[in-house]
Amino acid sequence: MRCRVSIRKISPYPLHYDYQYGLASMLYSKLATSNVELAAKTHSKQGFKFYTFSNLVLDDRIPEKNGLNFKTAHFFLSSPDPEFIRSFAEGLLLEPEFFLGNNENKVSFIIERIEVLPAVHFSDMCTFRTLSPIYLKTLRKQNDKLVEFDLYPKDSKFHENLHKNLVARYEEFYGSKIEKDFFEILNIPNFKPKRVKIENNYRRCSLMDFSISANPELLKFAYDAGLGEKNAMGFGCLDLLQVNTK
Repeated sequence: MRCRVSIRKISPYPLHYDYQYGLASMLYSKLATSNVELAAKTHSKQGFKFYTFSNLVLDDRIPEKNGLNFKTAHFFLSSPDPEFIRSFAEGLLLEPEFFLGNNENKVSFIIERIEVLPAVHFSDMCTFRTLSPIYLKTLRKQNDKLVEFDLYPKDSKFHENLHKNLVARYEEFYGSKIEKDFFEILNIPNFKPKRVKIENNYRRCSLMDFSISANPELLKFAYDAGLGEKNAMGFGCLDLLQVNTK
């Protein structure tokens, strides 16, 4: 289930580029406003969280050197669990004003509209575009120590981990094994590396268009829950560009 959240900026100054963590924190606080039990369960749960959200899509970007300036924007909020979407929407509408940033960088917004989007149908070949970057990491030995490395699509480990992570999250959410598990990224015509600040750490991640062949149930889950790691931090939200036919 997916909704589109339309917002209006009510502060005159620009939004800092590193707003993703602030948006994640705001959404969690709105979830707690409407459904404190679900928020507490989500916060205390170790491992996977089954929702994601997109970057802000600016409706009218205003030139500005020091950040993102605009009057209106929207973002997408997505989950395979309709209760998440309903609870987020209720919390956002109960308290439609929010802010991103802090101190001198604090920028205020108001929710103008929330729309639940129609269901999408999938085949076993689809083309996607990232609405927020995909993040994946691995451990590699360096100077006799295991060190975390962020992954880009040029690394075969990116593809392997993307598949394993998606299947593991699917099977945990549904409580059963995926049947006819197959997964292959066929083409990446557009790719842009990106660095995102989450709290005090920077994550190297990937914005891209890509075509993929996989079980349609897995593709639907990726669309609903996000692809890659740290989805609840706003990573891996996808837009379906095309359902391909063989």
